[in-house]
Amino acid sequence: KGSTINVSGKEKGGRAIVWGDIALIDGNINAQGSGDIAKTGGFVETSGHDLFIKDNAIVDAKEWLLDPDIVSINEAQAGRSDGDDLENNEYISEANDNGAVERKRNGNTPTLTNSTLEKILARGSFVDITATRNIYVNSSINLSNGSLTLWSNSNKGGIKINKDITVKGDGTSGNLTIRSGGWLDIHSNISVGEHGTINISSADTFAIENKSNMITFSGGGNITIGPGKKLRLENVSFKNSTPLNITVLRNANDQGDNNFSANFNGTLNVSGTVNINRVVDSRNVSIYKKGGWLEWRVSQMNVGPNSHFNLNSNTNGSAAPAFPRQGLGGIKILTDTTFNVAKSSNVNFTFYYPIVQTTKAYHSEIKGNLTVSGGGKVRMKFSARDNGYYTVGIKIASQTINVTDNSTLDIEGDMPAKRLFEISDDLTINATGSTVSIKEVEGTDTKLEYGLYAEGNITTTGGSITLGSNKALTKIKKNIVINKDTNLTLASANFGNHRGALTVEGNITTKGNLTANGDAIEIKGNLDVAQSAKFNGNTKNNLNITGNFTNNGTAEINITQGAVNLGNVTNDGNLNITTRAKNSQKSIIRGDITNNKGNLNITNNGSDTEIQIGGNISQKEGNLTISSDKVNIINQITIKAGVNGEGSSSSATNNANLTIKTKELKLAQDLNISGFNKAEITAKNGSDLTIGETNSGGANTNTKKVTFNNVKNSEISANGHNVTLNSKVETSNGDSGIENGSNDNNVGLTVTAKNVTVNNNITSQNVTVAAKENLVTAENAVINATSGTVNISTKTGDIRGEISGNTVSVSATDSLTTQSGSKIEAKSGEANVTSATGTIGGTISGNTVSVKATNDLITKANSKIEAKSGEANVTSATGTIDGTVSGKTVNVTASTGSLTVGGNAKINATEGAATLTATSGKLTTKASSSITSANNQVNLSAKDGSIGGNINAANVTLNTTGTLTTVVGSSINANEGTLVINAQDATLNGDASGDRTEVNAVNASGSGNRKLRQ
Repeated sequence: KGSTINVSGKEKGGRAIVWGDIALIDGNINAQGSGDIAKTGGFVETSGHDLFIKDNAIVDAKEWLLDPDIVSINEAQAGRSDGDDLENNEYISEANDNGAVERKRNGNTPTLTNSTLEKILARGSFVDITATRNIYVNSSINLSNGSLTLWSNSNKGGIKINKDITVKGDGTSGNLTIRSGGWLDIHSNISVGEHGTINISSADTFAIENKSNMITFSGGGNITIGPGKKLRLENVSFKNSTPLNITVLRNANDQGDNNFSANFNGTLNVSGTVNINRVVDSRNVSIYKKGGWLEWRVSQMNVGPNSHFNLNSNTNGSAAPAFPRQGLGGIKILTDTTFNVAKSSNVNFTFYYPIVQTTKAYHSEIKGNLTVSGGGKVRMKFSARDNGYYTVGIKIASQTINVTDNSTLDIEGDMPAKRLFEISDDLTINATGSTVSIKEVEGTDTKLEYGLYAEGNITTTGGSITLGSNKALTKIKKNIVINKDTNLTLASANFGNHRGALTVEGNITTKGNLTANGDAIEIKGNLDVAQSAKFNGNTKNNLNITGNFTNNGTAEINITQGAVNLGNVTNDGNLNITTRAKNSQKSIIRGDITNNKGNLNITNNGSDTEIQIGGNISQKEGNLTISSDKVNIINQITIKAGVNGEGSSSSATNNANLTIKTKELKLAQDLNISGFNKAEITAKNGSDLTIGETNSGGANTNTKKVTFNNVKNSEISANGHNVTLNSKVETSNGDSGIENGSNDNNVGLTVTAKNVTVNNNITSQNVTVAAKENLVTAENAVINATSGTVNISTKTGDIRGEISGNTVSVSATDSLTTQSGSKIEAKSGEANVTSATGTIGGTISGNTVSVKATNDLITKANSKIEAKSGEANVTSATGTIDGTVSGKTVNVTASTGSLTVGGNAKINATEGAATLTATSGKLTTKASSSITSANNQVNLSAKDGSIGGNINAANVTLNTTGTLTTVVGSSINANEGTLVINAQDATLNGDASGDRTEVNAVNASGSGNRKLRQ
């Protein structure tokens, strides 16, 4: 005490080295320079196996090095420097093994006091304290503006900090360097100020922990931990303005043990940035030498504004067949953890790990419940970089995940696991006002099987939640519940061309919004969408719902390039189903569809693909639309208006409309369409329309039937294209279709198209067929208006079957042909047939009949035009009658050309006159023809006439303005009255007779017999 060693200089301080086996320092050592000691001060070393720095010691130097075996920094003992004998105070006498007395250091005496050290640090000095074994900090140290280094050289010792090392006062910053050749335990606060730095290295285990109190660790810098060692953090508050980096070292040349384990316990607080980084990604290191477990028992983690906690472990490398006992470097979250992360902040866990081909272990396990609040983000990412083999996955055994305050929890992975994320128990996720995602994402995943596999029930509440896979299968084995104000997305293989189904084996109940997307979706249980909820099924391929699908909200099923397979569907909200089936895919509706509210659209936009309908469909109101290139009725079903036992009438209470848009309506069984205000089967997208298939037996052999029952307006149409009817089509009132039936629900059936082909029966109260180009009715095909009118219009017509109604109108703007065996019948009214040119080969009948051709008209042999109780009017420009024309009165007119009555033709007026007129042309009746009027008059009027057949009537009048010839073998018989012949020139070679015969001709000749009956 009182001594001085002076190595000061005028410019820079010098060097003073004081050492001995036993060194007691209580005087002054001066190594000052010319100015600021932190800039110009010199170097002082005090060292010894046993080193004691007394309270009165004064060291003025830029750097002070202390180098004993063991350093202990304590508070000053009372009276320590007040004149006591230093040697006796610091040492005690003790006998050795040989009985000799030795002087040994008093273990209760510190190497130096904190007060001495603080005086030196306050001057901005550098103080290096080196020990060959251990360093203990048992008293608080104020760094002030100085720099302190603690260095323990021994790999069998270490450094233990039991009291604070901090800076005090605003604007002060110090530097702290700690190097331990062995372990390093920090049990108290560390602070270096805003501009200070921390550099710590520990060759062995490194710990910042306190079981009972929080530790503040304030300052940025670097911490390194030796390879194959351990990290422990417990109850720590990190505060730094520059990042704090904690790095786990690896052995040089990848030799030796690189396993690493860590314990995170208690509470962790972060204000600033903390990075924990462990990288051993070399394939030269066996996975059995770079594993370990990170055990997480943090109950609370608080991350302040603009702060970040990053934990990165990369042990990527070569594959192995067995899971190492020490682990793969993954994390075990073993307790419930609350992450309170500020809005601008995040927590990141990132793991890259090697391939292990087993299904009996997990890389990481989340066993505790997770809570995230504060508005920030927590992200966990698990990856591998080897596509050659499958590997282990991540186990999630949490029972609850609770994310609030607009926070985010994102758990994702991209390694090729059999089950990347396995949720092993029932899980409740609350994301009120926040976001939660547990998802496989695109990456290194060739051998990946399931991206997400959930063994238990999933319950979701609030916010936005995503579960599933981008490139793999997803399976949830039990039930899913989506509560109100929740947006849940379930995903499977929705990236690129990857395939894999989302399978839910239980029921899905949603009161929120559910989006299911990806490659394919299979719901084996029931899907229940509550009122105000939404369901969006948006897949690339198929969506299958095996159970019941009940929608009380808004449901949109949109399949990009696939089909649906649905069971029973009940809709009380808004429902649209859109598919785009490809190749041989088929959308299948196996069960019943009940639509209690609004419109329902079932649309398949795929090319040459079909919707199969096997269940009944009920529509309460609005529009029901079914659209597909092919619609296949695979069971005998009813599509009806009215639900829950309501009657199928088209009254106001069931004001529903049906549209089936298709190219082909296939009927494996009958289809009953009932109760709609309007029901229409129409061609899809400007195509042809075919209803029913033609069986091997030809037309009219398909026994399947489409019935419009109690449908006010029934239509079949193909605007600008063709309609082919191979099956039976009927409409019904439910009262056998009798005239003046009990209601007016069935106003009839309308068929409109460019071309219409009828190969089977059409039955309705009224039938309208409008073919813009051509109409063909097959042999044995019947068009029957049971109590009303058949109205057919076309450009050209080919009638081979039967057309029947109370009244019938057939109109062709071009040609019309009725084939032999065909029948047009007006059962109680007029049969009206018009065309430009007509060829009649079958039967046309009605109470009255009108057949009109604006050009040529031909009635073939064995054809029949029959007016059963009124007039038969046959009109054309030119006409050839080879069949039978009959009626009470008969009028046959060729308005501009000739009229020919062929051999074996018969024209018969049963009560009134038979009148044949060829005003501007020639009237010819051929041999064996017959023109008769049983009780009245036959009138023949023409420019010229040639009579070769028989004419019989009460009175007969023949008027020609030119020539008239009756050929040999002809017969004109006015059997009860007068025969009048008026002609310019008359050649009468046939027989003529009557009660009175009058021939008025300028020139008359002939060899025929003219008889006047008496």
